[in-house]
Amino acid sequence: MQPTPPMTPPSEQLQTDTQALPVDATLLFVALQYQLLVAVEQCHDLMPGECLWIEAMGDVTVPGKTQIEVKHYHDRLTDSHQNFWNTIRNWLHERFDRSSYKSLVLLTTQEFGAKSRLKDWNILTAVQRLERMQEIGSDGADAPQTQMEGPSEPQDEAIQAAEAMARKPSKARALQQEVLAPESRAALMEVLERMLIIPGEDALPERIDSYKTRYLKAIRPSLQQQYLDDLLGFMFSTELVLNGWKITYEAFTAKLTALNSSCMKHPAEFPLRDLRPLEEKVDLDEIRPMLFARKILEIEGEKYLKHAALHRLFAQDTISGLLKDQIPIKLSLDLYLHNHRSNHFVEREAAILDCDGLQDEAALKKASLRFYLARLKASTEPFCAMANTMPEFRNGIYHMLADENPKNKDEEFHWKLWE
Repeated sequence: MQPTPPMTPPSEQLQTDTQALPVDATLLFVALQYQLLVAVEQCHDLMPGECLWIEAMGDVTVPGKTQIEVKHYHDRLTDSHQNFWNTIRNWLHERFDRSSYKSLVLLTTQEFGAKSRLKDWNILTAVQRLERMQEIGSDGADAPQTQMEGPSEPQDEAIQAAEAMARKPSKARALQQEVLAPESRAALMEVLERMLIIPGEDALPERIDSYKTRYLKAIRPSLQQQYLDDLLGFMFSTELVLNGWKITYEAFTAKLTALNSSCMKHPAEFPLRDLRPLEEKVDLDEIRPMLFARKILEIEGEKYLKHAALHRLFAQDTISGLLKDQIPIKLSLDLYLHNHRSNHFVEREAAILDCDGLQDEAALKKASLRFYLARLKASTEPFCAMANTMPEFRNGIYHMLADENPKNKDEEFHWKLWE
């Protein structure tokens, strides 16, 4: 019997498959992400009462100020490149109000071609720009056509069609003729008076890094990608898209405020977190021998053990993340642990007094379990002055304390209500 050959890892299968398929739309989504990131950057410059539109009047538009066409390409911006000519054609549309903008911008990741005559575009006057475009448009326009001497021989339809196609201008040439048409000259001059080209912009990965460096200095490093993903998600939300894809200064500012409150290096609000990904790391077989787990099991709290382990892991992970981001929490953490340890000892002593006279082991365990649950549902003290500190975090602190094994046994953290 022949051994089964090893399977190709799924990641390699996916890579091979996507490379082989011509319908891969990944680049379209990269371009959309790039457009949204440019829109986010523009939103930072909005003034109160202003707004930004995506797609409605072009890629990114701030009414009364600027309209930006965003291109994420890897080739060179040559004289005849469609990005240049097609962008101008879009601005020539009869329903596009060119005169209402101070600037019309072609923003592209493309560098100018080595011999491009567009390199000095931004320092030319509108008239000089027109002359430059006419010069480019005339390239090859006067090329001589080969004439056949004598009467033409009869030709079949295929040959006639091929020759007719050869006499047609190329798509690039046809686009240039359309843009430079005399009937569009007045509109074209309005465009050329306002048009700027911003070439050689960073591609998406580099632009993301630049955005983080420029705008996210106050955000915890470990949360910067989550912050940006949430912000881009807001820009692409169904609510905005279905209502014309308009982002107001007020809505954008409110989103930034909400994100900053939970992601800043010194947040005012405890960062809300989904604990489900951490659940996969909880192994009860590994947990049961641990000291904090044994203290829960001795009061018949088996059914609560998984949650206890999860909350302890959550607290440890949160603290580790803050320290990794170099947030100065040590003094606050030490005080938080001390206060909860001290309060717990007092609450436990009071609960033990309430059990005075109880001799039955089962009754003591039941009372201890009630005490355990009461402590878990108690109001949560803010950690590091952060509002809305999650109770799961505070409860995790309890289990961290219960896992300690102090030299002085009188200082040990217990749930049991007997000595």
